[in-house]
This record gives sequence, structure tokens and C-alpha cells, in this order.
Amino acid sequence: MDVSYFGAHGHVPLRVALLLAAVAGILLTALAGSARIMQLRATARKHRRADRRAVKAEAKDSSKARR
Repeated sequence: MDVSYFGAHGHVPLRVALLLAAVAGILLTALAGSARIMQLRATARKHRRADRRAVKAEAKDSSKARR
């Protein structure tokens, strides 16, 4: 099978071309998934920090009101 990719030309057996395409697809999917997971973790971390700050502020306000 003749392969041309970004100016590179070569002859590769069909099995090898399909294997390389499958491996490339798996790697791209894993990369995109990892990026999304890191994005979601950062968002969750930000929300947890905001929740902790809100609880602390509420505790301060309620302790001032009791005095």
C-alpha cells in the first residue's frame, strides 16, 4: 500500500498501516481524555476552595451575630 502523509511517501503493508492508524487513534483519544480530566479536576478543586471559604465566612458571621 502506498502511503503519502505531509509530504512523506512510502510503501507499507496494509496490516501495518491499519495498526499504526489504530495506535495513533488510541493515543489521540487518551491525550484528549487526559486533558479533559485535568480540566475537570481543576474546576472541582476551585469549587471546593470556594465552598470552604463560604463556610468559613458563614461561621465568622454567625459567631459575630451571637455576641
